[in-house]
Amino acid sequence: MSELSELTAQRNDVMAELAGIEAEIPEGRNTILEAIKGQRWYFFRNNKYILMDKMTGLLWANLDYFNYESKAVIGNFDEVSGLIGWDVPSRIELWYMCGNKSFPFHSGSGYYIKEKQYWRCKGGYFNLLYDNNYSDSSDNSWTCLIPCNRLLLIDNPTYAQDVDLNSKVYSETQRLQFTLDLFTQNNLWPIFNDDAITQLYGKIYIDKPALAAKLYELNEQIAPLMTTRVLSSEFDYTAMLAQYDLPAVNSSVIKYFEALKKWTDDLMAMIEDFEREKDDTIRQFGVITLKLSKKYEDSPALSRDENNLMRERLAFFLRKLSLGMNTVKAKILAVKKQALELEDRIDSTDSITELAAIQDERRATFPLIAENTARIIRNALLRIEYFDAHRDFVMNAVKILTEWTEDYRVFKTTLIGQLKDSCVKDTIDASIWDSWCNEWQSLRLEIEGKLQPVLERGLNGDVPVNDEGEKSIAEQIIAVLGEYKSDVDKFFLDERKGIHQEFAFMPGGSLQEKFKAESMLYKLTSKFQGALQKIIFSCTSSADRIFILNWADSLLDLRIDGIISFVADNGLDKVSAEILDGFSALRQKNYDVYLSDAGAYSEELSRREKEYNSLMFRMRKDIAEQGAQ
Repeated sequence: MSELSELTAQRNDVMAELAGIEAEIPEGRNTILEAIKGQRWYFFRNNKYILMDKMTGLLWANLDYFNYESKAVIGNFDEVSGLIGWDVPSRIELWYMCGNKSFPFHSGSGYYIKEKQYWRCKGGYFNLLYDNNYSDSSDNSWTCLIPCNRLLLIDNPTYAQDVDLNSKVYSETQRLQFTLDLFTQNNLWPIFNDDAITQLYGKIYIDKPALAAKLYELNEQIAPLMTTRVLSSEFDYTAMLAQYDLPAVNSSVIKYFEALKKWTDDLMAMIEDFEREKDDTIRQFGVITLKLSKKYEDSPALSRDENNLMRERLAFFLRKLSLGMNTVKAKILAVKKQALELEDRIDSTDSITELAAIQDERRATFPLIAENTARIIRNALLRIEYFDAHRDFVMNAVKILTEWTEDYRVFKTTLIGQLKDSCVKDTIDASIWDSWCNEWQSLRLEIEGKLQPVLERGLNGDVPVNDEGEKSIAEQIIAVLGEYKSDVDKFFLDERKGIHQEFAFMPGGSLQEKFKAESMLYKLTSKFQGALQKIIFSCTSSADRIFILNWADSLLDLRIDGIISFVADNGLDKVSAEILDGFSALRQKNYDVYLSDAGAYSEELSRREKEYNSLMFRMRKDIAEQGAQ
């Protein structure tokens, strides 16, 4: 994640927290004021050494943390409490503090504090056994001491009069607000009798300022990174989005269309800069897509399925290789057009009712539109950046597509004709060579259908390998598939007729011919599978190994499927059930079990090839023996 993305993500989290707190403030403030109304004394979550009297604003030492016993001195309590100005209380201050027995440390008889009777004040001491029993004795070394602090009153000298219950100047809410202000102005976190109120206060008056400070800090760090906005697939739209006051934009139709206009203008400017930077790549692939965009015309030499395959393959490449920046710009401009139309509607009406109707219309939120436009741009940029980094493969993929398409046309118009002419010359029955042509065509179409999935995998990104080679995995697979295709063509052109002629006049010769042809085709399949093995085990990812295996699966099964179907279609009761069961078991292979061990995989291929050859031999032997009887 880039520094900008990381900082933006942090800022979004902070803004989300702030938004949640903001929603609680109106009701939360009233709840806190109501709690202040019923409580006089306050300890503090963020300073355990003090407590405060709401009625006077005086701070007092927390006697759980102050050595108040006889001969007590204020000493270093400034340093301990973090507040300066601790002092011995006056006679009035001390008595007002403990006079109604609500002081948190009141205990014992009379007005005792911490079960102690004698407490020091300026010029004397109080005997708290009796009501207001004061002595002006200067000998107070044996009395207890609780220091007070008037620091909060420096900026609020009239606080006690302002919050007095008998005040004729301020309302109850205003008096309570004075106390709340005293807390917030001095960054104090009061502990309320209800812990939920304490938590609520912390969220609104402690967490919110801290989050606001954090947001300011993040904005300061993000600002320099936003001076240059470079468009790439890693473009972080949230950094741009953070410049908008989203609550205001989503609550105001006018701010909404203004934000959309600015957003789309900024994106269009960034796209134009990007296009200038990538002009060579975009122009180069524009030429490619122009060639591929020519409408496919059905060839009379091809069947409907073959034409559909060629048409879909061409359309697939066009979709993949189209960089799509014009489409991206059109979608962004469509958003701007709708924003302008919304602006025109508002400008053209002076009816409050119509304005209200416009305001109440359902429309996507601004963040959703921003996210969607950013997604559209990112998808296009990913394609451009990939093609920019893999030009050689992309160019080769287009070359492969063209060559394979032309090669299939030659197959249909020339190679099949060569086989036909050769058979006619040797007076082979048309029904026989026609079945060979159909079989050849079916196999070639199956092979042809394997091209697009491999190219698609290659265009989707690099396949991680153990050792980098000159060719990508996709190119290696296509080369192996092309060799298999050539072997199949060579078999039908050079060997198929000879197999027929070998068995033409033998008893049960047609079946022997069929099974020998299948055996030879199976050898080609085994050769193809063996060539794939090296590619499979060069991939580091199990997912890629399984992809290749699944991709080849139908080709690997084709010969076994052909035998099983041939026996079933021709009602060959001469073939034993045991042999057919053997072929069915061979069909139900599970090669992926061996994908973690190249040696075991190779052994399994060899074992299955031997098993296939054994089954074919036994089947041919059974048919030959039964034909001789």
